[in-house]
Amino acid sequence: MGLARAPRRKRHPRHRRRNQQSRKRPGQIDDKRNQMHQSRTQWYYTRRIFASVLCILALSACGNTPPDITGPTPGEPGAEAIPGGPGQIAYLKQNLQTGSFHLHIVDPDGKNPINLNPIDDLAEYTGQSWSSDGQQLAFASNRSGNANFNIFVMNADGSNIRSVVEDSGGDFASSWSPDGQKILFQAWRSDETTWDIYVVNINGSDEKVLINTDMEEQLPVWSPDGTKFAYQAGHRGRGTDIYIANADGTGAMRLTDGNGTLHAAPAWSPDGTQIAFESNRHQPPSTDTRTPLAQYEIYVINRDGSNMRRLTSSQPLEALRKPTWSPDGKQIAFEFHTYATDLLSGFSTIKVMNIDGSNTYSIPNLPIGARFPRWSPVP
Repeated sequence: MGLARAPRRKRHPRHRRRNQQSRKRPGQIDDKRNQMHQSRTQWYYTRRIFASVLCILALSACGNTPPDITGPTPGEPGAEAIPGGPGQIAYLKQNLQTGSFHLHIVDPDGKNPINLNPIDDLAEYTGQSWSSDGQQLAFASNRSGNANFNIFVMNADGSNIRSVVEDSGGDFASSWSPDGQKILFQAWRSDETTWDIYVVNINGSDEKVLINTDMEEQLPVWSPDGTKFAYQAGHRGRGTDIYIANADGTGAMRLTDGNGTLHAAPAWSPDGTQIAFESNRHQPPSTDTRTPLAQYEIYVINRDGSNMRRLTSSQPLEALRKPTWSPDGKQIAFEFHTYATDLLSGFSTIKVMNIDGSNTYSIPNLPIGARFPRWSPVP
């Protein structure tokens, strides 16, 4: 370390970024802490997410076969005119210049695309959510210059970025309360060993923990009336289920029984009566000792846990993820991912379908790699 070195080649920004992310923070001095740090990134929508979120999973029986979501891409022969829909969709896309994931906005018919982050920005952005008036976005980012992700908000045109939560742990998956006064999020504090659910005022004051158990509680999202929130929870490596709880964290109730499979990424319908989510509960048990490919489909369930139904039927090496409802409740957008050989290969884009699984189309003009759509709550 102390010897003189020959001059080094100038490294690409992506390489510098990876080196910065790999530095250990104080306190990461043993294998247990390193393991905790790795699990903090298990759900993030980056290059490092998708190799860690999937486990060996078991079968739960599915119902009637839903509509096949495969259909002509807009512009192909036989493709119908793009129906579009109200509002805007915020999504993530990897910047090929820096390797970072940035925030974008587009209309449901593919028009009026906007990049919200500077093209040379090395920071990562993820876990976005709209304010109830559609004028602002909350999100998680490491833009503060360290390896930690914290909660920020900004105007929907990308201006006026300001910090809400900054902590030495990690903060993700923001959800803006319907009254615009609070942010719900998941956090990993330095004295904890699992993800928990927190709430904070929009000005950063009065931070409170709402759910803190021995499970991993993640991806919280407010109900449209603000009286409850949904989230996913489970013990590490043993699957996840969808839960709902009162706004103060009491009265937690499990809606799904996954028996070791994954039920994740809950999204409320605009009227608050249903919750869409992603799941691979239909897959047969895997005997593969490696991390298998989970064939996620989109499901919907009533808020009381009744009437679960599967909306989609994808092909092998495809995964349909991160559902989000249109503001009129008539459509659902989702991430469509095709794996080439493993979790880090293939491509993703964003598709839209009717709430019965019919009339699926790919949003046109999106760059390859678009993922994690969030539909604005207002037209």
